[in-house]
Amino acid sequence: MRYNLKGVISSDEDAPIYRFFGMAAVSPADIRQAIADNPAGEDFVLEINSGGGSVYAGFEMYSILRAANVHTRAEVQSLAGSAASVVMAGADTVAASPVGQVMIHLPSTFTEGNQVAHRESVQMLEAVTGSILAAYEHKCQGKTSRDALRRMMDRETFLTAREALDAGLVDEILGETGSANPMNVWNAAGGAPDIEKLRAAYREAQQGNPPEKDVSNLNTKQARARAIALAEAELY
Repeated sequence: MRYNLKGVISSDEDAPIYRFFGMAAVSPADIRQAIADNPAGEDFVLEINSGGGSVYAGFEMYSILRAANVHTRAEVQSLAGSAASVVMAGADTVAASPVGQVMIHLPSTFTEGNQVAHRESVQMLEAVTGSILAAYEHKCQGKTSRDALRRMMDRETFLTAREALDAGLVDEILGETGSANPMNVWNAAGGAPDIEKLRAAYREAQQGNPPEKDVSNLNTKQARARAIALAEAELY
């Protein structure tokens, strides 16, 4: 079953207000119902075309996807921005259109009152930031560090499909096959890998002889692919 998450990510209470004024909105209740209606044995595919909205509604959608009793898949067709990128990270697998983008940034709020009220808002925003980072970090599985993710949030970063794939926020690009090049994670991770590990991987590829493996029936191309895979596992 496919469900289009389009427009504003909203609380259950506010979604009818957006719709009354002709604006697209999706709330946690919509995601719950869609998963409940998902035919038995089918994946639940969430098509994402949203610039975000309520971060707490996004957190709830994230949690719903994580707890779903079916395999969930997010497909970024245009933009998964702000809270929508958190929802995206809750799916079991994430794919992006070649033209899709993921935008991550710091949460924001409005505060009125004295300095105590403003300090409370700052503390709340830091807590929300920590929760967003937890979602991204879990999705990246070590491909991009928490510090690098925080730096990207600090400067409000728009990632192309390829950049999101390299960062680990996306698992595949729609229509493409093949393994990722480990060298592509440099920018996302905030630095280059250990040159000694790269030299070792290079020597293995040149010799066609990955260590501690039976390579009697591996051709040069297979040996090189194996060495690259070993390097990718070692880099971070």
